[in-house]
Amino acid sequence: MISLDWKERLKLDTADFITRKIPQGDYDIDIVYNAYPKRIDNKIPSEVIVFVAKTLAGKIARNADKYLDFYDYLWHKKGENGRLVFAYLMQKITKRNPEFFLDYLKKILASCDEITDINLVLNKAVVPLFKKEGKKYIDILFNWLQIDNQHLHKSIINLFTKIAKNNPSLLKYIFKKMEQGWIYPNEHTIRDNTHFLKTIYKIDPQLYFSIYDNYKGSRNPVFVEILSHALLPISEQEGYDKLKSYLENWHKSGNVRIKKAAASGLKALKKKKGK
Repeated sequence: MISLDWKERLKLDTADFITRKIPQGDYDIDIVYNAYPKRIDNKIPSEVIVFVAKTLAGKIARNADKYLDFYDYLWHKKGENGRLVFAYLMQKITKRNPEFFLDYLKKILASCDEITDINLVLNKAVVPLFKKEGKKYIDILFNWLQIDNQHLHKSIINLFTKIAKNNPSLLKYIFKKMEQGWIYPNEHTIRDNTHFLKTIYKIDPQLYFSIYDNYKGSRNPVFVEILSHALLPISEQEGYDKLKSYLENWHKSGNVRIKKAAASGLKALKKKKGK
């Protein structure tokens, strides 16, 4: 708990940092929170850093697009604390100008190789946007899946999962967007869609089985690989029997990729069923 005296001190120091330091290109925000005397495991308490970040965000939100160099510095130069400040700044300012700052965040996250940092930014800056215009921002994030960054892909698929669990009415919409990528796949398509199909089973088993029913006659190797890799423990005997028959049919294919995927799927299905 930050005392009232220290809250006032941090507010004053933050205002001074904005007025005197930032205009001179001095972006070392840690000068503000390092003054706080208490440490936890020799580190500044996160609540202090978050308090400074929120105070800062409140003061620059109206002209947030003028501070891009500062945001870049926080993200790239100030380590864990800087990225925490960055995330809470984005939480505030992205709401005011989502189109501009989502484009900015896309560029920032495209080259990030730390999934915890990606998750932090997506959860703070992007998740709140879904409350009012879910489909709009699903479309935007779906386009981010064209970026060649497997960490970003994993974070986005996990975010889609969270959205679908909180709002099951969006599950089919997200799947249809994912499904569009099957026709023109990239190197991430099979992994991303396999992951999301497993999510569908946990949220809506009926939809999961209907997808397999829809593609049971497919001879497209990508489709079969996605479906064969997305198998989960199937407790329903009827569902198990259907999937087994589809896999057996694919296994008869003369296409090597389809045959291999089906063989792997059959082995996994029997193992998961305990047979």
